[in-house]
Amino acid sequence: MVQGLAGLEGSFSVDEWSKVTGYLAGLPEHTSSGAVGRMQMWALVNPPADPSGVQLFGRLQHLLRARGSEPSPGGPEGRPAGKRETTRQRALKRTLEKSSEEEARAHMRSRYTTEGTKRTYSSNTVVYREWCEGKGVPPYPTTVRRLETFAGYLLLMDGYKAPSGMISAIVSENARAGWVLDDPAGDVGRILKGLKRESPDPESGEPLGLAQFRVIFGRVRTVGAYRAALQLLGEHFTLLRTSSMQSVRTDQVHVSEGKVKVEWGVSKARGRCSRHLTFERVELVPPLCLPEAPDGVPREVRYCPVAVFTQLKGMAGDKALLCPYVTYPSFREALGGAGKPGILSCLNESRPAGRSRAAFVTHSARIGGCCTLLKAGMDPMQVKKMGDWSADSMVTYYGDKVLRDPDCVEAVRFYNPVSLAHMYTARVRAG
Repeated sequence: MVQGLAGLEGSFSVDEWSKVTGYLAGLPEHTSSGAVGRMQMWALVNPPADPSGVQLFGRLQHLLRARGSEPSPGGPEGRPAGKRETTRQRALKRTLEKSSEEEARAHMRSRYTTEGTKRTYSSNTVVYREWCEGKGVPPYPTTVRRLETFAGYLLLMDGYKAPSGMISAIVSENARAGWVLDDPAGDVGRILKGLKRESPDPESGEPLGLAQFRVIFGRVRTVGAYRAALQLLGEHFTLLRTSSMQSVRTDQVHVSEGKVKVEWGVSKARGRCSRHLTFERVELVPPLCLPEAPDGVPREVRYCPVAVFTQLKGMAGDKALLCPYVTYPSFREALGGAGKPGILSCLNESRPAGRSRAAFVTHSARIGGCCTLLKAGMDPMQVKKMGDWSADSMVTYYGDKVLRDPDCVEAVRFYNPVSLAHMYTARVRAG
């Protein structure tokens, strides 16, 4: 009988109404709730015209009330007809009752930026806070006039590499502290534009491409350096940040014939989200040579995600984490960053004039992977998703880098599932 309710028509008789309503009253709630809802909706569309029908319609309303699903008037002033309050809605009501508005706003403000960005902003604004304390005023809430004055000091310094980033950090910290900046005329935007005008480009890392990895692997002399180079190449293929790569577990790498699937947690999502990529074997790319490879290390490494992650998993053995260097200082020391001798420092020996930072750093692997795919013709929006960037600006920035310096990387389609070949433009051939 319940299944027959799917085709209710206007010819439903009063006797049939009576039988069905009585039958539904004796069914379990999870069995009859859908049918009761159908009957209630049908009755609203086809209201009974005779007294008997009105009486039976009242019985139906009584049945709905017994089920705890009596419809509210519906529309913007009430719950839609036939809808019951869900578990999540009840939980939300309890949260609204027990939590204050200030607590809710503070929790929302904590999600505006990631923990890493918060630490960066906090360290960048130390001088600003000390300057305010010296003047006897609290740093927050800040004002447009105070921002304009501090921005002027940054320009007078004539050496601060990213003055607009400092002002943006102050504005962000002001919002995170719960203050709204009074700027009806949009003066902060003009301050940022003024700081960027005639300022040198920020010193971001240069991309690590196939040519640079040939140099890196050519400098490998120890097993530790070899594993560090493999870890760096893994970041290059997955476009992962160093922190995310270091958290990849051995059981998150699944190797099959000609394929590898790599899973990881999203660093900006507090570990609650996960991503994965599936790579296929890369062919026709000459291997990376190790002329002075130590014992136990092959003399050639294929520029291929399947080969690299297979070796990383094999060398990890029974360890929980895939990578040998699970802290940034140890990884950086193994690579030879910050002026220390190592496989990465060889690329920084000839630093361009006027540059204060090293051109090639650990983040250069992620940059190089992005630039390599863009030059190979991959859709920028797919690169953005692959790199987990929240804004288009980063992919646009690296695309401009490839446009202005086409020789910075070679075009190689290392992300190459056959089913996703449409991500690349047809006019670009595989590297």
